[in-house]
Amino acid sequence: MNKIPVAIIDKEELNIKKIEKLLDNISDLNIIHRSRSVNDLEILLQESSPILVFVGPAIQLEDIGEILQTYSSALNTVKVILLAKDTSAELLRKAIKLNIHDVLEFPFTYDELKESIKRAENLFASASLARNSQEAKTKDFTKEGHKKIMVYSPKGGSGKSFIATNLAIALHNQTKKDVTVFDINYQFGDIALLLNLYPRHTVYDVVSAMDSLDKEMLNSFLTPHESGIKILPAPIDPSQDESISTGDTLKILKMLAEVSPYLVIDAPSMFSDTILSVIDETDYLCLVASMDVPSIKNLKISLQVLDKLKFPRGKIFIVLNRAGSKVGITLDEIEKTIGRKIDVAVPSHRIVPVTVNKGIPVVIDSPRSAVSKSINRLAKLLLTSKLEQRELIFS
Repeated sequence: MNKIPVAIIDKEELNIKKIEKLLDNISDLNIIHRSRSVNDLEILLQESSPILVFVGPAIQLEDIGEILQTYSSALNTVKVILLAKDTSAELLRKAIKLNIHDVLEFPFTYDELKESIKRAENLFASASLARNSQEAKTKDFTKEGHKKIMVYSPKGGSGKSFIATNLAIALHNQTKKDVTVFDINYQFGDIALLLNLYPRHTVYDVVSAMDSLDKEMLNSFLTPHESGIKILPAPIDPSQDESISTGDTLKILKMLAEVSPYLVIDAPSMFSDTILSVIDETDYLCLVASMDVPSIKNLKISLQVLDKLKFPRGKIFIVLNRAGSKVGITLDEIEKTIGRKIDVAVPSHRIVPVTVNKGIPVVIDSPRSAVSKSINRLAKLLLTSKLEQRELIFS
């Protein structure tokens, strides 16, 4: 039997080491993840791969209750063992209600743990099948390697750059792979500002070195963010836009896609020659609109333009930003107007301008917020959607 993958999560490093030591003698277990952040439990549940998660005594049930409720279906494959200093009847009752696999008093004994693992064995056998299914879901997206995702809005002020930065981090968190954001809004790009970065290099510097540019040099021009993603920002001086040709953009785009498995492109709100050329090279297009009539009108026109360009409908994801705002138009009315479903609705919330002003992406600042969950859902859609099925839906 394959070893059971294990994650240990606790706020205190000392507890993590104690748990790790207690598990050392169990040959059936393979510790693959250690973390001091509760957010990692959410990520593991989003991935929904079979794993046994030990949640340490420094984390209270109340700290993880909302996460477990949100991802309750994932608890069929992710088994959570809560380690508590005091296992009261009330705690056990709440744990059962949240579908927690087991509650053990910490420090636990070998016999208690062995019994708990034994009860999980059959469940993990089923979970192994689920993992194969999940791998099959992601195969369509990953089999061809690197993917380019453009985030575009037909109208300025829709929150497109906000979606692009947070989507990039969500993709990185869910795949654990390199993600780069390429800001091709050369006149008014603000990706660096949204991430509170002061980059040494911009795309203008890359173009200046174009004749000798190779992948290693391009990588050195990228600015890393603490989340793990990298960015190639727009020029600081808008007039430098004139120095960057469509050919330059396409060459950089191609090279970036070779150095980063996932490339998120933040595009300006226009259908210029450069943007149309980049769309041709794009694997998926996220169209961002807000709940106002001009934005919906432009969204409908953009979809018509993309149809004329024969861009596959299944590769387009509609993102409605600031959804839920009481502005006299409903989501149903918008869907009837554009003739297709909204893929992801990002709710309106004051936390968005707050995090923007702080320069901290909302998926980092408030990972449990409804806004973050909707962006994580968009990332998951991009990672798991099967193009053939979406083509059938929109054909």
